[in-house]
Amino acid sequence: MLREDQIITLLESLHEHKMAKDIFVQTLKAKGLKGVRFTGGPDEIGIDLEYYTLSEPDNEKQYHGIQFKMGDLKYGSGGGKNTVKEVKNQAEEAFAKEIHDLDGRSKHFISRCIIAITGDFNENARKMVGKARNRGESVNITFWRGEKLAEMIQENWMDGFEKYFKDQIKNLPKEKEEDVDENIVNAEYIESNYPELIEKCQKVRSTISGYEWGMLTTLTKLSGAQDSSVELGDFLFEFEASEENLRQEFETLIRAGHIDFDDGTLGLSGHAMKLDELYSTIFGELDEAEEDLAKIDDLFDKCIG
Repeated sequence: MLREDQIITLLESLHEHKMAKDIFVQTLKAKGLKGVRFTGGPDEIGIDLEYYTLSEPDNEKQYHGIQFKMGDLKYGSGGGKNTVKEVKNQAEEAFAKEIHDLDGRSKHFISRCIIAITGDFNENARKMVGKARNRGESVNITFWRGEKLAEMIQENWMDGFEKYFKDQIKNLPKEKEEDVDENIVNAEYIESNYPELIEKCQKVRSTISGYEWGMLTTLTKLSGAQDSSVELGDFLFEFEASEENLRQEFETLIRAGHIDFDDGTLGLSGHAMKLDELYSTIFGELDEAEEDLAKIDDLFDKCIG
C-alpha cells in the first residue's frame, strides 16, 4: 500500500477541482456518505463537494460542504492565499449561498463547512484556530489535514486510487527499508513490563465504540502533552470535528464516567484514567532511558492498538 506521503504527493499533482471531482467524490461515496456531488467549477459556490447526513431523531437532511486547498494553511492577518482568515471568509460566504438540488426543485444551505488541506497548519495558524474555537467562533467550520485525506483514501478507495495514478506510481521513489528499532523502550518492552495496565486500557476500549475510543486516545495525548485538562476548542481542532457532530459521543463518554466536562475543559476520569497512567508511564520510561520523547504518541498507539 502507498504511504501517506506518497498519496499526498500524487494528490498535489492535480488541480484542486480535479482532485475533488476525480478522487474525493469516489472516496466519499465508497465511505458510504449520502448525496456526494461535485459543486466546483466556474460557478463555484465556495465549496468543491457536498454531502448530507440525516439528523436524529427526525431524519432531516443536514448538508456539509468541503473546500479543498493545496499545501499548508498559515496565519496571515491580511487574508492572503491559504491563510486561516481567507478560508474562514470563504466558508462564511458558502454558508450564505443557496444550493439547488439536482432535481432543480428544492434548495438548501450548508450547515457545516470542511476545509480540507493536503498539508498541515503552521504553529500560528493552529493557535488562531484553537483560540477561535475556545471563544465559540467558527464552530461549524472543520479542518481536515493531509494525513486525514490520505487515511480516508487508504481505508475506502485505495484500489481505485492506485488505478487512477498507475502511471505516476511507477515513478515514485521506492520505499526506504525500515530501520531496525534499536531503542530500549519500544512497544514490546512496554507490553512485557506493564501487561496489567495495558489490559485495563483494553477493557475501557471494550465498553465504547471505535470512534469514542479515538476521542479518548486523542484527549489522553493532549492532556499528557499539556499536563493538564484540555480546552474544548483545542480538542475539537485536534480531532477535526465540531462540537455538534460529537454531541452524542460526548454524552455517552460522560455517562460512562470516562470524561469530565467542566467550564469548557475536558479531562479523563474513572477507568479511562488508566490511559493517562499508561501515557505517563511511557513518558517516564523514555525519559529514564534518555530516548526521544517525541515518539511517545506513536509508542502509545502501538501499545493500545
